[in-house]
Amino acid sequence: MAIFVYGVIFSWRRRPYVGYVLLLPLLSLFTKEVSAQQNNQLEDIIANQVLDESEASNELAEYSEALLDILKKPIDLNKATEQDLNQLIFLSAFQIQQILLHREKVGSFISPLELQVIPGLSLETLDQLLPFVIVKEPFLDQFSIPEVAKKAISTVMVTYGRSLQVPQGYKISDPKRSKYLGTPDKMSVRYRWTYQDRLRMTLNMEKDAGEPFFMEEKIYGFDHISGSLLFNKVGPFSKVIFGDYLLQFGQGLTIWNGAVFGKGASVAHVMQQGLGIRPHTGMMESKYMRGVAGTFLFKKINLTPFISYNRLTATVKEQGPHRNVTSINYSGLHRTPSELRNRRGLGQTTYGLNADYQKRGFVIGTNFISTHFDIPLKLNSREYSKYRFEGHALQNISAYYRFNFYNLLFFGESAHSLGSGFANNHGVIAALGRKFSTSLSYRNYTVDYHSFFAQSFQDQSLLANEKGWHLSFVYHPRRRIEWMNSIDYIKFPWKKFRANQSTFSFQGRTQFSYIWYKKGHLKFRYQYKFFQENFPSEMKRKIGIADVARQQARVAFLYKLKPNFQIGNQVEFKRFEKTAVGRKHGFLIFQDVIWGYPKWKIGGNFRVAYFQADGYESRLYAYERNVLHSFSFPSYFRKGLRIYFNKKIKPVRGLDIWFRYALTHYLGISELGSGLDKISGNQKSDVRLQLRYSW
Repeated sequence: MAIFVYGVIFSWRRRPYVGYVLLLPLLSLFTKEVSAQQNNQLEDIIANQVLDESEASNELAEYSEALLDILKKPIDLNKATEQDLNQLIFLSAFQIQQILLHREKVGSFISPLELQVIPGLSLETLDQLLPFVIVKEPFLDQFSIPEVAKKAISTVMVTYGRSLQVPQGYKISDPKRSKYLGTPDKMSVRYRWTYQDRLRMTLNMEKDAGEPFFMEEKIYGFDHISGSLLFNKVGPFSKVIFGDYLLQFGQGLTIWNGAVFGKGASVAHVMQQGLGIRPHTGMMESKYMRGVAGTFLFKKINLTPFISYNRLTATVKEQGPHRNVTSINYSGLHRTPSELRNRRGLGQTTYGLNADYQKRGFVIGTNFISTHFDIPLKLNSREYSKYRFEGHALQNISAYYRFNFYNLLFFGESAHSLGSGFANNHGVIAALGRKFSTSLSYRNYTVDYHSFFAQSFQDQSLLANEKGWHLSFVYHPRRRIEWMNSIDYIKFPWKKFRANQSTFSFQGRTQFSYIWYKKGHLKFRYQYKFFQENFPSEMKRKIGIADVARQQARVAFLYKLKPNFQIGNQVEFKRFEKTAVGRKHGFLIFQDVIWGYPKWKIGGNFRVAYFQADGYESRLYAYERNVLHSFSFPSYFRKGLRIYFNKKIKPVRGLDIWFRYALTHYLGISELGSGLDKISGNQKSDVRLQLRYSW
């Protein structure tokens, strides 16, 4: 916070109009309402990038909000840079290069419909892209206080939700027992103030279910409060952020805050497309930066220095004469006395520098990051965690590159945690004509490589102890037909969680899609994964390893019966087989109905599903539509029925209201969950209400 205040005071003295931005949200209250194009399919676009719902990140709201901002102010195709188009996560690096190359060869775009002639853009991608781009006449942008107050947009969004069945953890009155200290209510508040793409103010506040509100020294009520102030194109800086922000550089081997799609539904997902520094707009409560960062150009080199100080939830124990951190909790949950006691128990200071040079498809860059803790870490309490980092400070360096050679796109990054291990991720993406594209990548993360912010193409949650090859290819015999395939082979040289010896894994996927342009979509997907893990503990077999095979087959169909009425169906089977354990099966089928009437300013969707899973290992996952900027990938376990209902209305200009109700009815059981989450009965339901007002 001190850094934030200092930055504002400094800006006020040097450039007064920058300091005045703190008053602009108030000025915008008296300006006319600014309308913005809405698109109810934002979450669907993002969810389609997730190929395996069981691996879906809970940080996708960052991308949802970014796409909504672009919908309000579409990208001008005649001014768009590679970094601008990188924000459209459904575009591959090759597709972006083709768009820029077309503009370079043919000249300025006359209409966005020219995109139809660019090779590599399928009908589905083109349909997704058109709402986000525009071709407009050039104009002179005047930056003045009256102009900012006139054109600025403010938005407040409040989301409330709770489970209607009260778990056991809320009913305990004994002060000596662990319990949930707060109520089952979950609430969040988002405030946004933006002026075109020049200025942006962000404020997030959140209380999770079970967390106390205006209790336990929380003078502001909410357990988590986050905010940032973004300046674009100010003085020598192309971007400056005060407050909470994210960093994304290279292939993510040293630092990557926010979601990573990983093994997604595109050959391009083997390569990360970093956006540099960006404001932290989601509700993620950990692994973000808090301080100040800026990017400026120095002799054709983009330099991005950054500094951050944050406090983490950590378990601190006395070990002899010393205090050590034995675990760090990144969940963001502070519901019980022990979770609340560990809140903000560890100080983390991070600073570093990114430098890169870019020219016509060629990028080369380097990262340096240094992380310091006020209490030393000792996280290697288990045999499989023997090589994890311990100590006060860690430094990481890396070098990355990306360049085009004819129809080949090469990329990679090599990183080193000083005093310990190395990490490498290199690959190539090839466009072999208009109908065929492929990618090949190799990764090698040594068992003693350490990084607290690394996220890349990986199989485990921790980027270490992994070697792998990944091959994927996509065939487009026609624009409306797509056949995607991928193969991933991984070796784990050292022990890992639930594996007491070196193991390996093999995974294959195939997906066939047929598209009726602006009408419907048919998908068939098959996945096979082989991996190894320990035998169940009750078998008491401490030596040896069990082979596990998991197969899944899915058919999904979405069709537009009328312009404002769609239906969707999905059927999925799963088989889980483990040595000395046997087979378990899972089955899921559901029906979706989706409607929207813009003239009536209402819309919604409804789902009814039947599921049956023999065991936890054969559970199934499916994407569910939710309120704005919320993503649901629930697991379907046991046997039962599930329904959910979403409703959106726009009663007056500037006000949007979402309502969601979901109910799961289990068959043949009398209680759900365990421990503090135990629920009596065989039903579990929840409601969610969201209000958004823009002016």
